[in-house]
Amino acid sequence: MEPLRKKYRQILVVIILILGGLSSLAFLLMSYQIEIDHQKSLEVSIIDVKKTFLKDNVDNLILTIDQERQAQETLFARLNQLAEAALDGYNTFNPDAFLEQAILYFEDPIRQTYFTVLIADSTTGRTIYAVNIAEIDQSLSFSQNTEQLLPLMTSSVKKDYGSYQVFFGVRQSRVAEIVEENTRALIHASRYSNDAYFWVNKVVNFEGGDNYGIRLIHPNLKDTEGQPLSTSMTDIRGHFPYLEELEGVKADGEIFYTYFFKKMNSDVVSEKLTYARLYPEYNWIVAMGVHLDDISSYVSSATEASHQKTIWMLLALTGFIVVLIGVVVIAMTRIEGWYYRNSEQELKAAVYIDTLTQTYNRRAGNDCLAKNFKTYKITGTSPAFIMIDIDDFKKVNDDCGHDVGDQVLIRLATIINQHIRSNDKLFRWGGEEFLLACQGLKEDDVEAFTAKLLDVAASFNYDCCGQPRKITVSMGVAYFIPGDGDEIAAIKRADQGLYQAKKSGKNRSCFIQV
Repeated sequence: MEPLRKKYRQILVVIILILGGLSSLAFLLMSYQIEIDHQKSLEVSIIDVKKTFLKDNVDNLILTIDQERQAQETLFARLNQLAEAALDGYNTFNPDAFLEQAILYFEDPIRQTYFTVLIADSTTGRTIYAVNIAEIDQSLSFSQNTEQLLPLMTSSVKKDYGSYQVFFGVRQSRVAEIVEENTRALIHASRYSNDAYFWVNKVVNFEGGDNYGIRLIHPNLKDTEGQPLSTSMTDIRGHFPYLEELEGVKADGEIFYTYFFKKMNSDVVSEKLTYARLYPEYNWIVAMGVHLDDISSYVSSATEASHQKTIWMLLALTGFIVVLIGVVVIAMTRIEGWYYRNSEQELKAAVYIDTLTQTYNRRAGNDCLAKNFKTYKITGTSPAFIMIDIDDFKKVNDDCGHDVGDQVLIRLATIINQHIRSNDKLFRWGGEEFLLACQGLKEDDVEAFTAKLLDVAASFNYDCCGQPRKITVSMGVAYFIPGDGDEIAAIKRADQGLYQAKKSGKNRSCFIQV
């Protein structure tokens, strides 16, 4: 009996061992399959995170580019309005000297950087004066010449002034140049982890082939910016990334694709995930890429412990991976949020601060006007808008040089900021012109306040070739009124006041009350 029990126990032990072994083997096989599935799922998740990162950044950059384009078009439309107002004034007050005054206005070096101008004799049609027009066909009439120019303009004015026909405006290509310059500066200054960066290609021919496009902006290959591109170009593995990119944006306006590229300052070839999106206004392809060779290290690190532990450790590891993914997502979300907040502050500083005087610039002024006008429509309370212009500033530049003129602008902005309240805002409106927005300034106090500013402006000396000189300013003041259809109406009244102050002898202010 005892030998039978012993044999039974042995058989039971063997059965348990066999079952345990089979269970262990089944567990190991199941764990291995779970691990493989988990690895694939983790790789897909990481790629999805990278895709989201790329798409969000490219979308944000395109939004910034489009906002910059719209802001520049708005700015130049306003400059056209100011130029038209100036020419109207010349024609009204001294029509005999209109041509001389108009040419002098457009000869300003700053205006010549953006204005395209054509002035012709109304009788003969002969071109008298032209700016930024490479060739004028004298055999064509003024209207025929302007018809050829009109499609090239972002905004323009065509008008008759007695004996003269005048056409002026700003070319779309000039706006594109400014947007390109600002975008290049932004991309070159951007920094991301894992060698991620933006680049921009311009499509010249959507049919592809040699010279189908231009490498417009590339922070890591700055020396090749402007280089022509071909859809027959291959990456290091023989793929055709430019062809794939072009076909993708042609079909859907955007594309995710991969190609193989050597890392910067290294012989290591890495697969790169890229998101590209077409910006149709300029035929730009805006793209961003990140390397994919870090995915295997992420996956191996996350699953290494599962090779050496039992099911409870596998479960713990699964929980850890879930927590880790959550922590990574939270950390990435917070880091990304922190980065965008800081980037937004830097962009606002670059977009809203005048680089010379360090006051707010015209774009900031336009935003301030729009916000205050909305508030006025609700509350009926308007700030005072004071347009300030340096008297005879051209003489400062002509006699002393533009460097001295710049210093005068800086000194004037500094001293005005020192004599206004913290909730008042000073904007450089253009050239030697400033706009001051004063919250809570009552109409009864305008005269005393502007008199103080006139004294402040006249209080400092500037050095001109070793001789001390002073400046004076003229001011126009206006408020929002119930009949205003938009915020520009108040600025027009302030401009009228400024004009009246200049006309009345300068070094004074004029309050336009309606």
